[in-house]
Amino acid sequence: MSVPGAGRTGVPTWRALATALPRPRLFEMLDRGSALTVVHAPDGFGKSTLLATWLHGGGVPGRDVAWVPAATDDGAPDRIWSDACAVLGDHVVAGDPVDRLASTLGGTPSLLVLDGLPGTALDDLLPTIRQLLDRCPSVDVAVCLRGSTTSATVAAAGLDCTFVSAHDLRFTPRETAELFRAAGVELGIDEYGDLCRALGGLPQLISGALNVARLHRGAPVDEEGRPSPDLAVAIAGFASGLLDTLTAEERAFAMCVVAARDLDAELAAELTGRPEPAALLDRLEARGLLVVDEADETRTWSWPSALRSAVLEQARQEEPARVDELMTFLARLHRDAGRPAQAAVYAAEARNWTMAAGIVERSWGEMVSEHLEVLILVLRTIPEDFLEDYPAVLAGRALFVQMLADHPILRASLPSEPDELHTLGAGPDAANVLHLATVQSLALRVAGDFVQGADCTRRLEPLVQSMLLHQPDNITPQLPLLRVQWAITFQLVAELAESNRQFELAYRGGVAADTPYIVQNAAGSSALNWALVGDVPRARRWLDREATTEPSDGLFGELVKVGGRVAAALTHLDALDVGAAESMIELLGAPSDREELWGFVAYAHAQHALLTLEAYAGLTWLHHTVAGHAHRHGDGAFSRTLLTATEIDLHLALGNGNLARAVADQEPRHHPILVVSDARVDLLGGSPDRAAKKLARVSWPDCGFPRAHLEALLLDAAAQLDLGNPRSAIVCWERACTLARTLGNRRAFTTVPDRHRRELVERSGIAVPGGSVEAVFPDEVVRVELSPRERQVLALLADGSPQSEIARLLFVSPNTVKTQLRSIYRKLEVHTRVEAITRARELRLLPVTGEL
Repeated sequence: MSVPGAGRTGVPTWRALATALPRPRLFEMLDRGSALTVVHAPDGFGKSTLLATWLHGGGVPGRDVAWVPAATDDGAPDRIWSDACAVLGDHVVAGDPVDRLASTLGGTPSLLVLDGLPGTALDDLLPTIRQLLDRCPSVDVAVCLRGSTTSATVAAAGLDCTFVSAHDLRFTPRETAELFRAAGVELGIDEYGDLCRALGGLPQLISGALNVARLHRGAPVDEEGRPSPDLAVAIAGFASGLLDTLTAEERAFAMCVVAARDLDAELAAELTGRPEPAALLDRLEARGLLVVDEADETRTWSWPSALRSAVLEQARQEEPARVDELMTFLARLHRDAGRPAQAAVYAAEARNWTMAAGIVERSWGEMVSEHLEVLILVLRTIPEDFLEDYPAVLAGRALFVQMLADHPILRASLPSEPDELHTLGAGPDAANVLHLATVQSLALRVAGDFVQGADCTRRLEPLVQSMLLHQPDNITPQLPLLRVQWAITFQLVAELAESNRQFELAYRGGVAADTPYIVQNAAGSSALNWALVGDVPRARRWLDREATTEPSDGLFGELVKVGGRVAAALTHLDALDVGAAESMIELLGAPSDREELWGFVAYAHAQHALLTLEAYAGLTWLHHTVAGHAHRHGDGAFSRTLLTATEIDLHLALGNGNLARAVADQEPRHHPILVVSDARVDLLGGSPDRAAKKLARVSWPDCGFPRAHLEALLLDAAAQLDLGNPRSAIVCWERACTLARTLGNRRAFTTVPDRHRRELVERSGIAVPGGSVEAVFPDEVVRVELSPRERQVLALLADGSPQSEIARLLFVSPNTVKTQLRSIYRKLEVHTRVEAITRARELRLLPVTGEL
C-alpha cells in the first residue's frame, strides 16, 4: 500500500481476542490464499473473531491488511468503497471510489477485509470486487457476511474463492474440549461430543455453556445429552433475546416454522400460509435462529436443536394446540412419504402416542437398522404404560431404553414345542411374539449369555416358517434384519454353519428389498465367518459382494463395516500381505466397550502382532482388551476360544512355555483351534508324542475349520519328524501344501519351526507354496517342570513353612528337603526363597496371588 504506516490498518483489537481459541482447521482454509474469501454465517458464529484471530496470529505474512467495518446495515456498494478509502486514509472526494482504491492499493501485496455486511450484499459487490482484483493482481479480498450466501454468483464470475460457512464455524467436540480446557474446565471425554450435539456446535451457545460450567461446576449436559437445568435456562434466555429482535411478523412466522426441525420454502408455505416465505426464512437465519444448507438444489433451513427446544417451549406456552396440530401434520406428511423415523419423532413431539407407537411398530426393522438414535428417542418419549397394547414396541423399550434392566417383558416365555410355534405362526399375535423373542435373544446376547441367546434364537425357526406360509406380509419386510441379528448371535457362539445360513438368507432378502445396510452387513459378516475358519476364497467372494454395495450411513454406518474389515485383515494375513492387513487393522482401531465383534477385532490385532514378531506388544494389548470386555468373554463365547488359542501362541513365540501350558490347561481343549495350540505347546516343549496323540483325536477334514486342519497337518508333520517317522511326516507335509494352495494360505507355514520346515522341504522336495517364510515360533520352547514332591515342597515354602516343618509334614529328613530345594532353585534359576516363589508364580507353578 502507498498509505504511510498502513501495515495492518483497522484490524480489531477487542479484549476478547486475547482469549479467543485458535482454530487451525479454519485457519488452514483461510491460508489457502484465494483471491476472494467469503466468511458467511448468522450473527453469533464468530466470523469477525475468526478473521481477527487469524490475522493477529500471523495470517497472510508479508501482506498489508486493511480492515473495513460496515458503517450501515444496508451494505450499499458505494458507501462500502468510500469507507474503504477512508480506512486507507484517502479522503479526496473527487473521482470514483474504486479507481481511488485501486490506485491506493497499487501493486503492494495486500488483503482487504470487508466486515459486517448483510448476506445479500455480495451479489451487488461482486462486479466491483472482480474489477478490483483484475486491476490489482497482488490484492486479495475477504468478506464477512451476516447470513448465508450462494456460491453460484462467484462461480459465474470465475473467481478463485474459499467459502467458510456457518457449518464450518460450528465447534467440533475437539475444539470444544480445547476451549474448555483452556479456561480451566475439564469434562468427561464423552461430554464434549454430547454438548456439541445438544448445542449444534454454535459458538455463542458453546461459550454460554462454558460460562455455566465455570459458575456451577457441573456437567452442562446429562447422560442422555440433554442440557442441564442451568444451561437450559441460559439457552432459553438466549433464544428469548433473539426472538425480541424480530418484528411481529417475523415472530409469528417463527412460532409456526419452529414445529419443523428443518424445512424448505415450500414446507414453510404449508405451515404458515405465506405464499413467499423464503425472505422471512432468510431474515430468521440472519438473526441466528436458523442455519441454511445450500448443498442441495433446494435451499433448506434447520433449527439448532437447543434453540428449537427453547423456542418450541415458548410457542407451546403461547399456542399449545396450534404447535401440536402442526407437528401432527408433519408426522402424517413424513409417514405418507415413507420416512417413518421423521414421522415418529414429530408424532412423539406432538404427544400423539397412538400415531408414534403405530409408526414404530410398522417400521421397527428400518428404524433399528438406519435410525437407532431416533428410535431410542421416540421409545424414551412414549409413556411406558401406553405401550401395553404394543408388546413388540414395549420389548424394544425394555432393551434399548432401559439398557436390559430386569423388565418383565423380557421374561415372557416362548413356547418350546415346534407344533405350538407352528400354530402360533398362523395367529394374529405371531409378529409380536417374533419381535419379542428376538429382543429377548438380543438381551441375552448383549448381557454376555451367548449360549442361552442362541438357544432362544434357534427356537424361532418353526414360528418363522409358519408365518411365511400363513401370513408372509406380516414377516417378509422385517425378516432380513431379524435374520442378521440371529446370524450374529450364532456367530458369537461359534455356530458358524447356522450363522452363515442366516446371513445368506438375510443377504438375499436385503438385495430383493434394496436395503444397503442389510446387504453390507450380511456380506461383510459372512466374509468374517469364512475368514475365521480360514477359507480365504469364500471370504473374498463375500468381500467382493460387500464392496459392490452402497455404503451404509447413519449410526450403524461404521458398525456394519467391522465384520468386513476383520475379514479383510485376516485374509490379507493368510496371504502374508502384511501392509494391506495393517491398513485394515488401523481402520478397525481398538474396539469400544459396546462393540459386539470386539473379540474378532482383538483376534485380528493379535494375529498381526504374532506374524510381525511383536508378540510382547500383542500380548499386552490382548490382556488389556480382554479385561475391558470381560462381561462378553464368558463360557460359550467364541472370543474365549479364539483369544485363548492366540494367547497360547503369543506366549510360545516369546518362549514362555510354562505360561503357554498354564493358559492351555485353563480351557477345555475340544475346539479344533484350541487343540492346535495345545498340541503346539507339546511339540515345542519337546513332547512330540503327546502332540501327535492330541492331533489324532480330531477328524480334521470334518471339523469345519480348514485353517486349523492345515496347521494340524503341519504340526503332525513336525511331530512325526521328531518321532523318527519321516515317511508319515512327508505325507502330512504334502497334504498340507495341497490344502494351503486351495485355501490361499501361506501364513500357516510361519507356524512351523525353521528346523522342521527345512527338513520337510528337503525330504519331500516340495517347497513352501509361494516361497519361503519366516517362522514366528522358536525351534523349541523350554518348560520348567517340577516333580510332584518338588511341587509339594514349593507349595509349603510359599505358605511360609520353615525347612524343618516341611520335613515333618512330608515325613522326610531335613537333608532331603535341602536337596529338593537345591533342585528347585536350579530349575528356576534362582538363589533365594523369595526369588523361588516369585519365579514359580511367574511360571504358573504356584497360584499368582498370595503373600510371600
